[in-house]
Amino acid sequence: MGKIVAIGGGELRQGETEKIDRFIVGLSKKDAPRLLFIPTASNDAEGYIELVKDKYGQLACKVDTLCLVTNIYSDEQIREKIFNSDIIYVGGGDTERMMEKWKEHRVDVYLKEAYKKGIVLSGLSAGSICWFVFGHSDSEYFKNQNQWQYTRVYGLGLIPAAHCPHYNEEGRETFDGMMFNESIPGFALENSTALVEIDGKYQILKADEKRKAYILRSKGNCIIKEELPEGEFYF
Repeated sequence: MGKIVAIGGGELRQGETEKIDRFIVGLSKKDAPRLLFIPTASNDAEGYIELVKDKYGQLACKVDTLCLVTNIYSDEQIREKIFNSDIIYVGGGDTERMMEKWKEHRVDVYLKEAYKKGIVLSGLSAGSICWFVFGHSDSEYFKNQNQWQYTRVYGLGLIPAAHCPHYNEEGRETFDGMMFNESIPGFALENSTALVEIDGKYQILKADEKRKAYILRSKGNCIIKEELPEGEFYF
């Protein structure tokens, strides 16, 4: 009974994902859902935490945080925060560092359990890559801003596909090449779009109708790219 909302990007502060944010809250089927924000990828940036508390607080959420970089928790405290949530929202930033930190604290294991329990899993950018088999990541940028390239970072594999967020931004087209000879499909999402998975059924959700989402498949020496309209689809 899994629920995932993977957001391709967009400025939360500017309301660019508001339609998607409201959808996430609605999936919980609670009047005042408990939302756990995991800001590991941003190194627990205080401004980001306050922004999520404000935006989701306006949507009647009771927001808590799991700050693995700046706080020390026992294993039981981590489990309690995750499993007492109705919604988990993972923030953007350095995907590779986030996945490493999660493994240190078994957060990867607990999030997979949360999926099975029907807790709504969501997130943006690094917080969307994490739900897929692997993603097109800018993690090298955080190590050397003058010389870097997009790399493959592995996620939890809850969605059996690859993923590229921010597909409308410069350089993201290199995801197409990354998909060569892959047996799994890839989902490329522009900002203000999301891929939604509910109990094995998939749909595209758009906060901006002008933005696009694509599915990419490797076939022979070609990459076949198909635009996905808003609504349900199969793959």
